[in-house]
Amino acid sequence: MRKQLFSQAFALLAVIALSHYLASVLYIYWTVWWFDMVMHFLAGLCVAMGGISVWLYIFNKTYLSRYKNIFIGLFFVVVVGLLWEVFELNYDITFFSDGAEYWTDTISDLVLDISGGVAGVLYAYYLENKNKNKI
Repeated sequence: MRKQLFSQAFALLAVIALSHYLASVLYIYWTVWWFDMVMHFLAGLCVAMGGISVWLYIFNKTYLSRYKNIFIGLFFVVVVGLLWEVFELNYDITFFSDGAEYWTDTISDLVLDISGGVAGVLYAYYLENKNKNKI
């Protein structure tokens, strides 16, 4: 399961990277108000899937319990999401001086990251059950 999950997370990462590049070059982030939301959801999905597969690889596991799956996936998503928000502040992509707009955007980004993370955890759980039933 971990190889399948990792390869799918990596493929999704490639799609996200290409989308981000095109969105930056074509100013899509600034002209399509909801595009950032889609990207945060997909990033949360990718990070949860990748985080779970890396955890399985590091600890040489085949499967995780349902609760460990949820905890590990969402832990990775929250950490990466918070680090992304710090990155945006550090490189002047967003500003505290935007006031309420900054906080609204940041909270929205984190909620969408976590929503994507939940989808990633559910997908990992689906793959796990699918592979368990083959054995």
